[in-house]
Amino acid sequence: MQIDFHLGVTYVLARMSGFSPYEANTIASSSQYVDDAVNSGTIFFENRSVYEFRASAHKMLDYRNFKELANHHVWIPFHFIPGNEVRDQGIDSLAQKLVCRPNSKIAQDVVHSCVTNFNKPFGYHLLGVTTHAFVDTWAHQGFAGITHELNKVSEIYDGEGALDADMMNYRKKFYRRNPFRRMYDWVLSFFVGEYNPIGHGTVLSYPDLPYLRWSYQDWQGRTIQRDNPSDYMQAIHHVLAFYQEVRKTHGLPVVKIFDEDLKKLKELIQTIDNEEGEERLQKWREHIQCGTFQFGTDTWNYSVEGKDGWLSEAFEDIETNDDFDFNSDLELLNVPYKEEFLKSNWKLMHDALLFYRFTVLHDVLPRYQICVA
Repeated sequence: MQIDFHLGVTYVLARMSGFSPYEANTIASSSQYVDDAVNSGTIFFENRSVYEFRASAHKMLDYRNFKELANHHVWIPFHFIPGNEVRDQGIDSLAQKLVCRPNSKIAQDVVHSCVTNFNKPFGYHLLGVTTHAFVDTWAHQGFAGITHELNKVSEIYDGEGALDADMMNYRKKFYRRNPFRRMYDWVLSFFVGEYNPIGHGTVLSYPDLPYLRWSYQDWQGRTIQRDNPSDYMQAIHHVLAFYQEVRKTHGLPVVKIFDEDLKKLKELIQTIDNEEGEERLQKWREHIQCGTFQFGTDTWNYSVEGKDGWLSEAFEDIETNDDFDFNSDLELLNVPYKEEFLKSNWKLMHDALLFYRFTVLHDVLPRYQICVA
């Protein structure tokens, strides 16, 4: 899924579930931040305090960037929660268990952990992180967050079942944009030929477009039908149940989910069909701000960005300090320490990412005899 769902739709679902505008903004911003946290590093403060943070996405979320993306600490826990199913004989059973499946038992265990730990200082941020990975089990189903032949796709079809020539040509052009043109054939074959692709790279962003109906031939030549609007609505219903469970478990009022809101969500999922995620997000933002849903009219922006964003809240002079280059792995030295740092959203967000990753890799997955850390 892309920013329109992880940020816009998540905000709507949180508000529908009874969370305040500020709480919903924290949840939705945390959900989107999973895709935006592309750096790892260590901060050394002037007062000898130290904080280490880790990425939950990669520097270039680009399907050509195969070397950077092959990282179990990122793809498997945050974007491709394993489904723990073995469906085919004659192929690596562990690899099959790593294939993402919607609302798998493992995904349910991850959700349950979040419900249990919502009372931690970073509970709202953890809720957003878990939501991101949970809904991705619908979008990323059938693919695994590893390099493996299970991810190979030979043909892609449109909603009418015809070979999607535009998509096939676009895919060739996409990989041809590699700066080393003479390497084009090798790079293309790495992803769509005899070599092992990672994730859903062979179908680019098709699983992440809410409005799309399509199909493809998988690694064994089977035709797999995909109905993104239906899958996304299933994800929506499960997230609403997830949020209601959180509120019930922790003594918060459980509110009525209005049928009118569900109908509107279904309509918008199907009709907001801009190709770019940012353009679709803007449509969701307009509906949030104009009172389309029963929770009313909200003035809403992504919390992480701008002079009042999470970085500015956590650090002094973030806008003017060249040391704060979060475009590369880094060590920041002699950074002024703000008393508010320990309670800042940026720090709580990274606490949530670390807690979530440890929970998935070292607690949940080992219960299923899966070791990927």
